Amino acid sequence: MTQHKKRILIVDRNPDDAEEIRQLLEADEGRLTVYTAESPRRAIDTIYNEPPDLVVIGCSLEAGEGDDLCCKIKSDTVFGHLPIILLLDNASHGTGIDWEKTPADDYLWKPLDPKEIQNRISLAFARATRAGDANPLTRLPGNHSIMKEIQEKINSGLPFAVAYVDLDNFKSYNDKYGFVRGDEILKMTARLLANSIRQLDSPRAFVGHIGGDDFVFIVPLDQLDSTCAELIRNFDLIIGNFYDEEDRIHGFIESANRKGEKELFPVISLSIAVVTNEYRPIKHIGEVSAVAAELKKRVKCIEGSTYLKDRRGSKDQSL
Repeated sequence: MTQHKKRILIVDRNPDDAEEIRQLLEADEGRLTVYTAESPRRAIDTIYNEPPDLVVIGCSLEAGEGDDLCCKIKSDTVFGHLPIILLLDNASHGTGIDWEKTPADDYLWKPLDPKEIQNRISLAFARATRAGDANPLTRLPGNHSIMKEIQEKINSGLPFAVAYVDLDNFKSYNDKYGFVRGDEILKMTARLLANSIRQLDSPRAFVGHIGGDDFVFIVPLDQLDSTCAELIRNFDLIIGNFYDEEDRIHGFIESANRKGEKELFPVISLSIAVVTNEYRPIKHIGEVSAVAAELKKRVKCIEGSTYLKDRRGSKDQSL
């Protein structure tokens, strides 16, 4: 598969400076496509017509122009994610920059060093990927990182377990208490997961947030049972604190079901569906997703917090 070339827009009124930067960047093993805009106004038009992956703002812009352009890009609802690198001239810059008002992501000094500019731009791309993939509420890695981790585990051939974590009765809680209190439960769940994985002190362990009330963690097989048991124990100990006293005493809440009818819902619990390569090989991430979907349906039918492992291929295939 052909790798997508990263696109870099250089904003610089000085064509010689722009050309110097272009030559330095395009020498980076052909991985970059570089194009220019000679003014902030032209830069905004170019960003909308030929969206870049990163913007480099030169030091030839007039006073305040670079700051204003940074702010315009970062406040844009479509392109606010674009990383911005400022070029600073040693002869005229270096002090007095208010980084709160100039929302750039990094800067470089002139004269430019070829290796430094290539390394800093590579770092900016990596940082943007991590930030863009992270869940905005929990800051856990998102879907791109999750799929990458699962595929790496498959490719390694080593024993592993992918556990899909789902919160039962979470929608009814949100309907009664509101999304703000619901978000606090999601953040609490993320902390429990992150702490459980951190305590394993294993380079093969991972935790991510698919979105909403769906999480994933990956652990070596020999650490699966203890991790699930600890997670469930801690979650069940804490979750009652997120309910009003009356509901906590009763052990349920009254909320509308999907048909809009009033119904009694138990306290939120955890359902964990675990896909492993313990009893049969897994060759593709699609297999993981398909087995997980089936297991999630089954485990959510079990009352209370629990986990269910895929045992197909073993002598005991009852689970």
